[in-house]
Amino acid sequence: MNNFLKKIPEYLQSIAAIWLILVALTIFAEVTFRNFGFFLGADQIVQNSVPAIVFLQVPFAIASGTMLRTTLIFDFFKARGKKIINIISYIIGIMLFIGIAVGGWTDMIKGWEIGEYQGIGAIEFPVYPIRTVIIFSSIIVVFIYISLIINSFIKKK
Repeated sequence: MNNFLKKIPEYLQSIAAIWLILVALTIFAEVTFRNFGFFLGADQIVQNSVPAIVFLQVPFAIASGTMLRTTLIFDFFKARGKKIINIISYIIGIMLFIGIAVGGWTDMIKGWEIGEYQGIGAIEFPVYPIRTVIIFSSIIVVFIYISLIINSFIKKK
């Protein structure tokens, strides 16, 4: 995996961590100041932030090899069988994330055009940046999987 594809997931992971801290502080502030009638709309913020935080972390999990996986069947195979299983799983991952990117592209563009917001009352949360994060992260994941496939063929084991 080239240096560029190693750095981007690290930056995205850092953004996700900072975002998560801000969400936690928002929840804390709302719970703390609720008795004073101060409402931040933490439920809207959390509801819309969770998908973005997850999709910001997925590229790092895949690139670092820490994505959740079961090894129940995998451990029974020798090196060549494991390599084939990995390549098949990378191809499935590519198809999944291309599907997410293509499926969400139109909604993302439309969201930017109309300035899409979600929520009523105390807070309206912009949805179009969340859609953009999901699409951008999906595209990065596709490139990571392609890089992993290339590395599988280059590696001797």
